[in-house]
Amino acid sequence: MLKQYVQKILVVARRGDAREESYYPILIELLEGLNDKREIHVTSQPKKTKAGNPDFRVWDEKQKIVGYIEAKTPDKNLDDVEKTEQIRRYKDTFPNFILTNFFEFRLYRTGSLIKKVRIADPMTIFSLKGIPPIENGDAFNDLFEKFFSFSFPSITSAQVLAKELAKRTR
Repeated sequence: MLKQYVQKILVVARRGDAREESYYPILIELLEGLNDKREIHVTSQPKKTKAGNPDFRVWDEKQKIVGYIEAKTPDKNLDDVEKTEQIRRYKDTFPNFILTNFFEFRLYRTGSLIKKVRIADPMTIFSLKGIPPIENGDAFNDLFEKFFSFSFPSITSAQVLAKELAKRTR
């Protein structure tokens, strides 16, 4: 599955005229095919939230929000992107959040980075004639298992929220 995903990303990237949104259908297809435990729905460019406009909102079959994803083009260095005001705001607002450049995925819980995985080297997009080797497939699956297993807490008080968030960052 990851090899086909990377291949599709490379086809779009090598055209040379792709915008960030050009990659969205490929990521949505991957996300919706990843979880076999429950049905997942992905909304690209959902309605504005109090933190802004993340690129994706992920739902489960019960119409509960699982989390949010912000994507950047494959050439973006996530170390730099992570420091921007936009990403700080998303990390502070969304308790289950992924930042990606389509090759690297960073999962944050309540603002803290808990896992990052690179599945292929994005710098090889134009230098290799073939598909770059797939890396860290098991770690990638683990990251998304953690992401999909999250559900927003039912908040009845500040104490309930604090306890729920503390549990989820362990």
